[in-house]
Amino acid sequence: MTHRFSSKLFASLCGVAASSLLFVGVANAAVTQPGDVSNAPAAAAQKEVSPELQAAFDDFRNMKFEDATAKLDKIRESDKDMAPSQLILATWLAQITPPQPQAVRQAIEVAVTKHPNDPEAYVILAELNLQNSCVTEAEALFDKGATMNASFADSAKRKGEIQKRILIGQAQILALRGKRDEAIATLNNVLKLDEKNIGALNLLGLISFNAEDYDAAINAYTKAREIQPTLLLPQARVAMMCQQKGTDEGKSLAAKYMKEAIAADAKDPQVRIVAAQWSLTIGKAAQAAQQADYAIQILAQQKTAKPDDALTTGLYNEAKQLRGVIALFEKDYATAEKQFNEILAESPSNFAATNNLALALCEQADEAKQKKAVEYAQVNVDRFGQQQPEVFSTAAWVMHKMGKYQECAQLLQRYIQLTSGNMSSDVAYYLAANMEKLADNVSDAEQKANILKQAKEIITKTLENEAPFVMRPEAEALKARLDK
Repeated sequence: MTHRFSSKLFASLCGVAASSLLFVGVANAAVTQPGDVSNAPAAAAQKEVSPELQAAFDDFRNMKFEDATAKLDKIRESDKDMAPSQLILATWLAQITPPQPQAVRQAIEVAVTKHPNDPEAYVILAELNLQNSCVTEAEALFDKGATMNASFADSAKRKGEIQKRILIGQAQILALRGKRDEAIATLNNVLKLDEKNIGALNLLGLISFNAEDYDAAINAYTKAREIQPTLLLPQARVAMMCQQKGTDEGKSLAAKYMKEAIAADAKDPQVRIVAAQWSLTIGKAAQAAQQADYAIQILAQQKTAKPDDALTTGLYNEAKQLRGVIALFEKDYATAEKQFNEILAESPSNFAATNNLALALCEQADEAKQKKAVEYAQVNVDRFGQQQPEVFSTAAWVMHKMGKYQECAQLLQRYIQLTSGNMSSDVAYYLAANMEKLADNVSDAEQKANILKQAKEIITKTLENEAPFVMRPEAEALKARLDK
């Protein structure tokens, strides 16, 4: 099985607490459709990792768990401040997509058996419960970890780090329960211990944002960015958070803070990428294209100057990915194809690029390109079908465009099963459009009418959401046909 790893995992290689990264990417969620486009700017460059630790992680990534454990145990022989290997494996396993909760718990059980007095096992479980909104369980586990940590004597350094993780987790619980002042006081205690604790600053920013104290949020995020300069500009971050509120006031504030972000640093490519994402969410595809093109231009220059810089290369590919998605919105399939192909030239296994390239190719009246769309869609189903439901919706639409409506229906059913019926607006359109075509081959009048009625209900409900999506014009045309 192939797994995807987030930037949080690489941070954990460096000993950064999982909880300290809980909110780093809050404002950076990808906002574009239809595939898994992962367009958010990279949240931060990671610290240097020792070759020995990187080798252990590489073994883990290749599912050589015994080899990874052996390497970690070897490192710990000369570094007593390092966590036991089973706890490191548990932390890494906790970052895998799709989640592997049973594997995480098994690693923790082994760790507790071998190191019964180590509090970190309980802290990891608490953080996982908190991420899954199991607040009561998380609270109990943090309390257990705190009690154990009070008498923990194996490593003064780890004891201090674990204490900060516990405090940040407890602050989050207090915030979730509406105890804002107590949460802030707890975070300030963390910052007294470690004034450069980015996790505490990010959570402080989020709590302030939720209390609509935007100046305080920007202040906290600014302090975090001073420590980690590759973090997104605070005004851009707050802008996206405001937009995600979905209220008229939130949208107005998003426009205000996005304008401030661009004015503060017009040549920051991350700001331009976020501005492009924001423009797309408000239905201004042409404006989004301009912002993305500007980001690509800046990053191309930086990439030429520093061809080996991983952050620049990552942002460059993200900008091009976003530009391709914008082209899909604009029905400019040739431009979309160009952007995705350029990404694949450097990263042939890029899922988002292959997924969206299949969509761009199948829309073009070119038999060779449509054949390639089928090939890309099939390869993604084979490679990513266990982890990415989007491969089935993309393959379904490719089959639909080929006139294979039964195959489309089967693939959409698979997608619906994997997502428990949660569909993006584009996929809902695929479903309704395919039902319309299936009805053409139904001779029974009552059955045909029932299929079209269901299609109409789906597309009507989909269009009630005012948010832009790639197939909105086609969805509106479909509704008009079904209304007749």
